[in-house]
Amino acid sequence: MELMYKWVLYIGIPVVIILPFIVIKKKNSYKDSIKAANVSYVKDNPQFRKKVIIYKIMGFIALAGLWFSIAISFIMVSRPVEVKTISKTLRNRDIFLCLDISDSMDELNQYICDDLKELVNGLDGERFGITIFCGKSVVLVPLTTDYDYVLNEIDKLNEAFQKSMSYWNWYNDFDLETYEYKYAGTLSDYGSSLIGDGLAACLFDFPDLREDSERARIIILSTDNEVYGQQLVTVDEATDLCAKYGVKVFALGPDYVYDEEGFKRDIEKTGGQYYKIKKQSAVQEVIDAISVTDASDTEEIETIITDRPKLLFYILLASLGVYFIAGRKVRL
Repeated sequence: MELMYKWVLYIGIPVVIILPFIVIKKKNSYKDSIKAANVSYVKDNPQFRKKVIIYKIMGFIALAGLWFSIAISFIMVSRPVEVKTISKTLRNRDIFLCLDISDSMDELNQYICDDLKELVNGLDGERFGITIFCGKSVVLVPLTTDYDYVLNEIDKLNEAFQKSMSYWNWYNDFDLETYEYKYAGTLSDYGSSLIGDGLAACLFDFPDLREDSERARIIILSTDNEVYGQQLVTVDEATDLCAKYGVKVFALGPDYVYDEEGFKRDIEKTGGQYYKIKKQSAVQEVIDAISVTDASDTEEIETIITDRPKLLFYILLASLGVYFIAGRKVRL
């Protein structure tokens, strides 16, 4: 156990040391008192002498309890803490799942969500995040190592894709909460499935993108590459940006992908690969490709400070209890 504010003891220790001497040096004064004569009989009385002894003992106990309470209070004010230094090895790699959530992608996204759980469960120190886009991009899960949270969000997305695929559920048993979970913040008057905008937005959701060029960064993109609206950034421009910053893009597409050859060419220039989901092992191949992507290990040292006043608080309560009980006996 350590003390955060040790300087408090520089004040407290002298006070605690001097305090008993102030009490002991108390003067016996007869001012405003009535003197009594011939009290020897009373002083020699065994019962009186017993009462005096009890009085002195209780008085000493009361003052000791008060003195101890003051001493403990100074220690508590100096804030006793437990300091732990934890060293963790983190994989120097960030992965973003970037999903086109337009209705035409529901089946593919559901398939991806089921299989990517295996990837998340196999992570060890890598940060994982999720962005979704339609007309606009939304960060659903910022990069994190809280894999339970990531898996929970993947399950919620999976449920949303399942309900979106069912015409009956949407029109006869409409679930507003699930609808808003999938679409809130992603709808735009400029169109839908704006793939280039979604990919570029995901790219710049990586923290320290410009400052830390050594960190391995990966985007898993699911889309059919069919744009409905006016993009600010084309897929070609977005993948150029990914290549510029060293971010590899692994793309998964459904049976039909618009301009498939051009899309594949754009993806591969980032150093990533394009897969068609009709191939049963597509998602597994993406997982395997990511696992061999260069990533270094970094040591992260974390200092955890935990307040430990509990024991001292109980001692303080006990000391005050002794003071009040003993003080009550001697009418202090």
